[in-house]
Amino acid sequence: MTAWLSADGSILHIHIPMQLRRRGGRKVIVTPDGVVPGPGTKPAMPDDPLVKALVKARRWQTMLESGEAATIRDLAEKEGMERSYLARILRLNTLAPAIVERVLTGDYPDSINLETLRAGIPLDWEEQMERFGLVG
Repeated sequence: MTAWLSADGSILHIHIPMQLRRRGGRKVIVTPDGVVPGPGTKPAMPDDPLVKALVKARRWQTMLESGEAATIRDLAEKEGMERSYLARILRLNTLAPAIVERVLTGDYPDSINLETLRAGIPLDWEEQMERFGLVG
């Protein structure tokens, strides 16, 4: 932060470096070191449904790969949820790494949300980037 007075001393100018970013559909201030100021200040990582769904998708994929759950049906029973929901969330694992990174940093457009992802995710990462307006 920097501050200075105008030449005549009547105006105090304060410069606070920051960025406005979308987090879960709302705008928040992010400082250059990635902190979202406010009560219980914490590192800038959005706590929104999309991030939570990505975390679930990774965890469930690990459970399937490790053999902790043999099938999606088995995993759904272990987690106590509908198989169709679990399968939809697992599809998030096909997102391009660049998209996942932008979601985790909160720097993603409104065109990426659980509803648009539920409509289908192309397997081709370049096509995903185009569909969600991240190229051009």
